[in-house]
Amino acid sequence: MTQTRQERPGGMTSRGRRRWITLFGSAAACLTLTACQAPLPEVTFYGDRNAVESAPTRWCTVDSAAQQVNCTQASADQVQRLGLQAGQPVQINVPGDVGDQPWGVYFRYLDATGQLLDGRSEVFTDGRLAYTLHPFHDDDQLVYVEVQSGFVLMAGATSGIDFAASQGWLLLIDPIQPSPAAAQ
Repeated sequence: MTQTRQERPGGMTSRGRRRWITLFGSAAACLTLTACQAPLPEVTFYGDRNAVESAPTRWCTVDSAAQQVNCTQASADQVQRLGLQAGQPVQINVPGDVGDQPWGVYFRYLDATGQLLDGRSEVFTDGRLAYTLHPFHDDDQLVYVEVQSGFVLMAGATSGIDFAASQGWLLLIDPIQPSPAAAQ
């Protein structure tokens, strides 16, 4: 017994029709995938046995040719928070997307007199993925920690050239008092 192909109107077999459907479906899937953006990298902050993951709180796209910078900023209610006591450190873990480029940490803290001061780490260019920020003194209270990367050259405020971070992940710290039992 010999099998024959059944032709459909228009001269296409059911097998040929499935091939075209598969081809068009694959093409549509490819177009859909290229229209999607990869998720933005998240940074993890860890302190006092708690961890929070932060999406970028500032993300800029830089068009050097057009000399344009377009940035999005997170609203205040989207900024992650941790409660820490004075003297407690914050461990920072960044993904490879951030660690593969220069990055650093800008921070603010209250000293023993209550004066608000700031500082920054070195700029890491060695591919590291973690950094622990230790307060300078046991009575310094961290209040603000920001991972910065995506550095671009900008005109300086007064003259010359400065580096500006086009990507940032912010952590706000709520100061907590040690429990009376811990003080004894």
